Amino acid sequence: MYKVLLLGLPVALYFSYYPVISLGTNETMNLELSLALVWLVLLDVCGGVLVVKRHLLRGLKKGDVKRMVLLLSFPIFVTVSAFWSHNLLRGVLTAGIMWLIIIAGAVAVKLAPLEVDTKVRRKWLRVWMIGTLIVCAWCIGQCVLDLVGCSREQTLLCAGCTYKMFGFPHPNGFAIEPQFMGNLLLAPVIAVAWLLLKKPLNARFLWGCLIVTSVTLILTFSRGAIYALMVAMLFMTAFWLMKERKKDRTDRWGLVKVWGAIILSFVMALNVQGLMAAVSPTNDTYQSGVAKVINHLSLGIVDIREKAAKNEGVEAVEKPVENYEEKPVENLVQEEAIFDGYVQESTDTRIRLTDAALNVWSGDLKTVLVGVGLGGAGEALFENGLSPSPKEIVQNEYASMLLETGLIGVGLGIVALVVLIIWAIRRWPSKVLLMLTLIVAYAVSLCFFSGLPNALQVYLMPVLILVMI
Repeated sequence: MYKVLLLGLPVALYFSYYPVISLGTNETMNLELSLALVWLVLLDVCGGVLVVKRHLLRGLKKGDVKRMVLLLSFPIFVTVSAFWSHNLLRGVLTAGIMWLIIIAGAVAVKLAPLEVDTKVRRKWLRVWMIGTLIVCAWCIGQCVLDLVGCSREQTLLCAGCTYKMFGFPHPNGFAIEPQFMGNLLLAPVIAVAWLLLKKPLNARFLWGCLIVTSVTLILTFSRGAIYALMVAMLFMTAFWLMKERKKDRTDRWGLVKVWGAIILSFVMALNVQGLMAAVSPTNDTYQSGVAKVINHLSLGIVDIREKAAKNEGVEAVEKPVENYEEKPVENLVQEEAIFDGYVQESTDTRIRLTDAALNVWSGDLKTVLVGVGLGGAGEALFENGLSPSPKEIVQNEYASMLLETGLIGVGLGIVALVVLIIWAIRRWPSKVLLMLTLIVAYAVSLCFFSGLPNALQVYLMPVLILVMI
């Protein structure tokens, strides 16, 4: 049962919001269960029983005890902080999810070398990749369904994901928002890129996976995910050139091929977004859709919208004029998309909330040292008049963590992370590049959101990939 749950976990993580089980709501939070959380609970129960029954005391050394103390000091402190939190219920529930993640990672590390053989590892990778491709197909299907007029209840698109926003839809899959769907695709893109650099036997399948997942990630239109991928790939390139190529110079064009696939994916996605804008019920065209994408992703720096509009005007003169006299007037009126390019408000909101979190954190010595307690960021901002609702989150995990756990919590978190990285490098030296690239990608993405329930992959996938690939 544990092996079955382990095989399905990477796919279950894609269902971070849909299907959703609502347990109610209060003034500060929505109480909901997702398939990913339920799957994680079952995995922990089965894995925990197996560890206790068969492997509890095996391999326990003095160094392991010292490492466990350093690692567990952070989650223990964070859990205790929930009891002085401005939102006790949210703090306790968040602590519970945090421990589910820790148990899952610890059990995977303990059981992988003892219970998981090469056959299971290969099957795990195959299931993950096939599941990823199916989810990517659903994301593309969401776009098609939205363009043909299906309701959001049918497409599962979020309110800000439909064609009405930019003139073309951007999918959120089974996640609550596109940024989380894009974040979910970071791990498969990076893992496949790393495998291709290692020259696997099934390279054709992996090349297809790399292009499909990269295109879908870009179609989510999540700047956080796209920026994280670019930074991670630059890191992978630099690391490979400095370290790996000294060991293996047989494939001089490996990096060029990988970058070529990612650039091709960006061009493909850009064309798809332009075509969706052209066929959508809005007055957007292919050129205006492409111009909006470039303007938004460049934070308004690159602006070719005026040039695109002029080009459209020239083309309009050259087209034959149709006779619309017998057509109803209302059929000639097209919708106008809400946004015509870079949405400054989205950036301003994140900056405002980050500044607000830092202002509250620096308000008194107690908060500076131990924070307002786990889960209390939203309530603390609201109480200080810096947020319109206690449900609003900081949207920056670093600022949120600093506000909720203070300098002590952040310090213990850094120690735990360093200990984990050093230990992982010693245990899996051949996978250093893969691990560090994943960490870099997720580290960048955490600047764009905060919280645990919708981002389980950030904390689970690095461990799962290390022990299973």
